[in-house]
Amino acid sequence: MVLDFERIFMEALNHIGYKTEHHEFLIHEHEEEAVKHDFDAIIQRYGEMKWKVVDLLNGRYSEVLKDKFDHYNWLNHNEQDELAYFLNEAGSNCLNHSEYKAPYKFHVWLGHKGFIVGIEQKGRGFPAHKVHHQKLKTNEGAAFEFFRKSQSKIFFDDPHDARMVFMEYKF
Repeated sequence: MVLDFERIFMEALNHIGYKTEHHEFLIHEHEEEAVKHDFDAIIQRYGEMKWKVVDLLNGRYSEVLKDKFDHYNWLNHNEQDELAYFLNEAGSNCLNHSEYKAPYKFHVWLGHKGFIVGIEQKGRGFPAHKVHHQKLKTNEGAAFEFFRKSQSKIFFDDPHDARMVFMEYKF
């Protein structure tokens, strides 16, 4: 199974050969619903930060990637681009189901054997383990469906009270 509820973050860093390169992409830092701020600006920033993650990874790993990552792959239902699917599906869950209705930030950890991308939300966490095992309908997006069939490892900071979802991508 690609969803790994036992995965420990430090262990995942070792799997990708991580040394010290970590990037953060801030989206919504306020601890209140995005709709109380300029929601359109937050959505625009969310889109810009997804492209920054894609551009960073394409630039850093151009030598080892078979195909470049591209958000249009998600729109065109090209499920081979797991990064595009992860950023869009996990991000959509934050926009629709998190307490503040927006992702807090994206994280990227770069290693010589792969990378980890994380999406973090502020506020209440969610029961990832329960959503997966009970296939809860409150998860109306396709994120968990993508997580179940992804070739990359998908894991959480806390499977019972998750505020971060990670994708470990290895070459």
